[in-house]
Amino acid sequence: MPVRRVPFTVAAVLTAALALTACDNDGKDVAGAPPAATVAPGGAAGSAPAEGGAGTAKPPAGATTPGAPKPAGTATPAGTRCTAADLELSVLGPELLADGKQPAYASLHAVNTSARTCTLTGFPGIQVADETGRTATPLTADRNTGFPATAVTLRPKQIANANLEYSNINAESSPSGRRVCGMTAGKVQVILPDETQAKTVKVTGGVDNNTLNICGKLSVQPFQGVPGANG
Repeated sequence: MPVRRVPFTVAAVLTAALALTACDNDGKDVAGAPPAATVAPGGAAGSAPAEGGAGTAKPPAGATTPGAPKPAGTATPAGTRCTAADLELSVLGPELLADGKQPAYASLHAVNTSARTCTLTGFPGIQVADETGRTATPLTADRNTGFPATAVTLRPKQIANANLEYSNINAESSPSGRRVCGMTAGKVQVILPDETQAKTVKVTGGVDNNTLNICGKLSVQPFQGVPGANG
C-alpha cells in the first residue's frame, strides 16, 4: 500500500471555500442498499420519502439517479454527527505530481466552525465534472477501503482530512502533453457522511493551478484526524 502523504496547510484550509459515494461504519461498500436520498448530478438534493404515512411510497432498493454520487451514511447518532452547517470545507490541490510509485494527493479538509463538538465517520461522497469540454460525464470517486473508517471527533476549530488519490500524468500522451488529462475540474461536489445535501467546493493551490487534473480513476480515503492540528 502506498505511503499516504497528507498535504496540509492550515492557512489554506481556513481561507478556501469548498463541496459523493455511500459508506457504512466499517468503510465497506453496501451493495444494493437504498440511499437516504438521491442527488442530481448538478448537486441538487432531495430528502428521502418518509416511512409509514398513508400514500407514501418507499423508493425501490438500490434506486439512485444515474451518474449521481450516493449519499454517505454511518452509524453516528444524529445528535452528535457533524452536519454541513457545522463545517467549513476546502479542497487543496496536490503538492506533487504523480509518478510510477505514488498517486497525486489532493485533500478535502473539514474545519468545525460551530460551537459544539461533533463527529465525522466514514467516506465523503465526491464527484467532479470536467470544465474543459472534453467529457460531459461526471466522475465519482471510488472508496479506498484500505484505510479504516473510524470516528473522528472534532471540537470547535479542529480539523478532519480526507485524501483524494489520482494520477495527474497522462502516460499515453506525447511528451509535450503528458499532463493533459481527460478531466480537469476547478470545483468538487461533496456530500458529508450521513448528509444528503451536496456542497460545491472550489479547488485551491497545488501543482495544477487550482484544478484537479485527473487521468484515469479517482478514489477517496475516509475522514481522518490531522496529526498535530487537533492537540
